[in-house]
Amino acid sequence: MIRLLILGATGSIGTTCLNALSAGNEDIKVVGMTASANPALQKRAEAFGAKWRYIEGSNTAGIRDFIEETEPDIVLNAISGVAGLPATLSVIERGTDIALANKESVVMGGRFMLSEAKKNGVRIIPVDSEHSAIYHLLMGKKAEKLIITASGGPFLGRKDLSGVTIEEALHHPTWRMGKKITIDSATLANKGLEVMEASLLFGFPPEKIEVVIHRESVVHSMIETSDGAVYALMSPPDMTLPIISAIRGEGNGGRIAKPLPFSSSFSLTFSSWDRNKFPMLDLAYTALSLGGCYRTAYAAADETAVNAFLRGHIAFQDIYRITAEVISRSFDTHEPQSYEEILETEKRARREAEALC
Repeated sequence: MIRLLILGATGSIGTTCLNALSAGNEDIKVVGMTASANPALQKRAEAFGAKWRYIEGSNTAGIRDFIEETEPDIVLNAISGVAGLPATLSVIERGTDIALANKESVVMGGRFMLSEAKKNGVRIIPVDSEHSAIYHLLMGKKAEKLIITASGGPFLGRKDLSGVTIEEALHHPTWRMGKKITIDSATLANKGLEVMEASLLFGFPPEKIEVVIHRESVVHSMIETSDGAVYALMSPPDMTLPIISAIRGEGNGGRIAKPLPFSSSFSLTFSSWDRNKFPMLDLAYTALSLGGCYRTAYAAADETAVNAFLRGHIAFQDIYRITAEVISRSFDTHEPQSYEEILETEKRARREAEALC
């Protein structure tokens, strides 16, 4: 029996996980779940016979105490945004394996976070469908290049983005997610964060990570080997498979994903992305190349700008303007050596972004 603690149980990832466990997967027992404020938490916890607690993502003491209380074998970190990093570090400090759905933990925590995980013998299993695919594709294979797919969001065919409304930006054609990640998908900032995460998790430089538009969201990622062969992981656009396989391990248990309809009308398309239309992705490559604290500055400035857009304070295109202005300023290029150093950069970038909103 796998004892599971879910951080962020009322968000899209946490909800998908709980729905999957309700439908089966009896080998996984939810021993605890957290949320920041959603009143549905208690009801969900009671349905699973699990302990529950409201905890803000930055409350590391509360998270550590709850981990000690619930004694999980693995923690699903589904906290949204930069608040996910202190939670990840708390789990690592406890020496517990992490099914990680919070990409900011890797983007901001970087080599410091990964070295802490290695020191404490903690496995970090990625939950993002793209990184989950790469994680499994790399088993037994040596890749020369990573190819990450992107749906292109709601504005792939739209030429003028000057009048984008909040409602339009939140209307993703494929995935149903939280507001912040949905806006990031509309700007392709989410894909930029995923490029950074892939570089750090799997040790590939920016020039060895390619992003391609794949509207159907069936191919989640690909790897290219030295002989020119390309291997892809395909499944329906549903997060159940990467979540449950991260918790349980690949191939352990019954079917998770629905079969793909190869016997019926079925096609897959791929194309390049427009750097002029999606400058946030281009900017992410720049931040990754600059290294060190620039990744943290990108994540913090983007989140600040997205929140301002969702409150109606700035226009959609201002998200890039603000993030680019923050990134153009001077940050340390060395890798942070502590959480305090990361936090200092995050607070500075957030203040500077807020002043531009």
